[in-house]
Amino acid sequence: MATLTISYDGRNKAARSIVEILRSLDFFQISETPLKSHRKTGIELAYEDVAAGRVYSAKDGADLIRQCLED
Repeated sequence: MATLTISYDGRNKAARSIVEILRSLDFFQISETPLKSHRKTGIELAYEDVAAGRVYSAKDGADLIRQCLED
């Protein structure tokens, strides 16, 4: 049996229809494997930091350095 890998946008109605047609045919075996998760953007990482409480503030540069040296 030959193996063919097809990647498609699951939000695309035409692509989903074609996959459903292939599923309905008895001579095709379809197994879905999700794509690897995308690499997070900088803003997504920043939102995670805020949600986890990994955000600090300082009134000026000297205060920031003092806070860093305390830890």
